[in-house]
Amino acid sequence: MLDTFHSPAISTQTQPQPAPMPQTQGWPLLGSLPHLLKNPFAFMVQARERYGDIYKLNLGVTNVVVLNHPQHAQTVLRDRAHHFRKGGPMWDMVRNLLGNGLVVSEGDFWLRQRRMMQPQFHRQRLAALTEMMVQAIDEAYDSWQDAAANNQPFNMAQGFNHVTMRVIVRTLFGTGLNQDEMNKVAEAMTFALDYLMTGIFVGALPAWVPVPGKKRFQEAIADFDKIIYRIIAQCRAGDGEQNHLLQMLLDTVDDETGEQMSDQQLRDEVATLFLAGYETTSIALTWTFAYLGQHPDCMAKLQAEVDEVLQGRQPTLADLMKMPYTRMVLQETMRLRPPSWWLPREVTTDEEIDGYHLPAGTQVVSLTYMYHRHPDHWADPEQFDPERFAEENSAKRHKYAWVPFGAGQRLCIGRDFALMEGQLALAMAVQRFQMQPVNKAMPKPVLSSTLRPKGGFPIHLTPRT
Repeated sequence: MLDTFHSPAISTQTQPQPAPMPQTQGWPLLGSLPHLLKNPFAFMVQARERYGDIYKLNLGVTNVVVLNHPQHAQTVLRDRAHHFRKGGPMWDMVRNLLGNGLVVSEGDFWLRQRRMMQPQFHRQRLAALTEMMVQAIDEAYDSWQDAAANNQPFNMAQGFNHVTMRVIVRTLFGTGLNQDEMNKVAEAMTFALDYLMTGIFVGALPAWVPVPGKKRFQEAIADFDKIIYRIIAQCRAGDGEQNHLLQMLLDTVDDETGEQMSDQQLRDEVATLFLAGYETTSIALTWTFAYLGQHPDCMAKLQAEVDEVLQGRQPTLADLMKMPYTRMVLQETMRLRPPSWWLPREVTTDEEIDGYHLPAGTQVVSLTYMYHRHPDHWADPEQFDPERFAEENSAKRHKYAWVPFGAGQRLCIGRDFALMEGQLALAMAVQRFQMQPVNKAMPKPVLSSTLRPKGGFPIHLTPRT
């Protein structure tokens, strides 16, 4: 008997296709951009409530995928971080400012730089900088005395810019920067940061198209570079102090190659550290006092802790461990107002998140602002409550529900530096001054590369006795 060939049955049923990703609605050519610009942070909260934890943000001529859940942070920043690179218009603009510094570099070069720099940020090395920080903060607060004595309105945003500028200059450069240079660096970096968001939106335009502020942005970078390269040359010549961060970086050696950093690499890393230690810490401190102004009970508890531990003297590194509530106040502020509120990425190879296909090249926005508010992990998320960060309340929380410094392999190398600076500045401020907001209403956050309070935060200062 001949074998009979049976053809396989052909199914008439098609495989179910995954549901399309939700997408925000909007206008032709503009998409949701008008709504986003009108009230950006309310828009983000409402969009997550309406569309879910992952959706496409319709920007008219393009779309970006927006991620809102802490599990997404774990996926993008740790589990599959190698599939999500720092690409796209935002990072192109940041590279114009920071060169190939640690925040933006990738691959083998990033690994080399991280390996060389990491030892300089171990807690015992930072301990050597504590006295320099305290001295710089104390000098800055001396300049607040006139406003405090006369009870004049005082803008905390400008005040803390001055404080953190003195701290980062002193710890990065020692006393190698004079006041005129310090002012120029502050002005240059402030303008450059303000321009970043403009640069992101106009980055696709041809180079010949005139863009307001573009020339000033380039001049700001040139002003910054001129001063930084002078300080680097001074350090290489062995002039001045030897215990600041720049000298530590200049002395680092790659264990595998025996090489040191070039002047260009030092410049890029200094720019990166300057940005992290100046702008973001200043913003966090300003928002801290905005929230404390709304919560006098929290202010009273903070002052009581500081008074009990310090007994009227200046803080030391050992004191920081004895002031947990001071740190919790700072952490809760950075939950509600994370200075770095978004982390854009570009997908390098086809990916899938929550069942949705993300083809290579997709632009993804990882929303720190929304991770910090997700109702799965934060009860009453808009309420200011430092006790959330008490050890017993934090133990079971998702590890990626609070990521103001990023996470995973790319966790900000200056995290401990920034938290130490913030805690010292906060404790010393409430030790010296009583503060009363000029306006009862909280300032609005501004849509920028960092989360600044619109108009700053005016207060009445009085000395504490």
